[in-house]
Amino acid sequence: MSTDDRTAAHLLRVTADDPEYRRQAAAEAAFWERVHPLGLEAAEAHFVEGPVEQYVNERFTGDRSTDWVATIPRWGTFTCGMILGASTLKRERRVLETNPQVRMTLVDISPGAVERRVSALAARFGDRISAATGDLNFLELPSERYDLIVSSSTIHHVTNLEHLAFQINRALTPDGFFFLEDYVGEPRGGVSPLKRRVFEMIYERDVSRHPGKKPGITWLDASDLSPFCGVRSDEILPVFRQHLHEVEVRTAATLTAPISRSRSLDLDDVFGSLPRWRIHWALFKRRLGIRRPIIIDPQYLAELRLVGDMLADTGILQPGVAFAVYRKRRT
Repeated sequence: MSTDDRTAAHLLRVTADDPEYRRQAAAEAAFWERVHPLGLEAAEAHFVEGPVEQYVNERFTGDRSTDWVATIPRWGTFTCGMILGASTLKRERRVLETNPQVRMTLVDISPGAVERRVSALAARFGDRISAATGDLNFLELPSERYDLIVSSSTIHHVTNLEHLAFQINRALTPDGFFFLEDYVGEPRGGVSPLKRRVFEMIYERDVSRHPGKKPGITWLDASDLSPFCGVRSDEILPVFRQHLHEVEVRTAATLTAPISRSRSLDLDDVFGSLPRWRIHWALFKRRLGIRRPIIIDPQYLAELRLVGDMLADTGILQPGVAFAVYRKRRT
């Protein structure tokens, strides 16, 4: 075993032979083996970018219409790359489109997810995209192989963050870059008591501006999440800052991310008054990924943005999502 391998072994929080971990890993792989009806993959074909997504674009890139993936070519010309985890076909396709000289390997814990992605991408990009199945908790990468590593909405499923960060740093070439976009909020999609209170206060301000709107919020539990979702999400940025050279980090969605983990009491009234067939039809369309953008009062969204960004930038609240650029750290 090399010195690097011995160092990496000490960074493990969970081991591959742990029975409970093996059970959870199998459940995680099975969760994504088919297109999950409530996941990003199911929705992307019908997804329409709305004001929340435009706001995140603005925070990440400075432009409401520019997704962070489009900024990768600004950092250089890349030839050998890896995508850590299946996210959305749109983003993976965009990486290949905007970096025409790169060949990418997509690695994910679920064979089904990898095969679907690579099959769809290979129809257009041929052998510029290849598949690999692997658990990011125990991924072993060759030294100084990749000049481009990209991960979107995946690393918040990783428990062995230190090990993965070490492997990414080792695998980057001296002129390589690692681009990370992910959920970095509270573990398991939770909302801290302070963030919950701030969110509820802003929601009540919105209620006061709309006569007839019912006050009150119901908070969702983690029962709809995959086994590994958000296990150490709030530690991603500190861990990667320690093991790689952080070039820049931009955060967003401190108080807009909780929208997806909450439900207004008004919605309970709506479902209670709808005919049963309307409810089943709405759920059926959601399973097919047919969704409309979330309609949010502009003033309400503006308050969530301003207060959330300010409190995250000052360190009072945990941000919701982040886009970060890293280079190899020399020790």
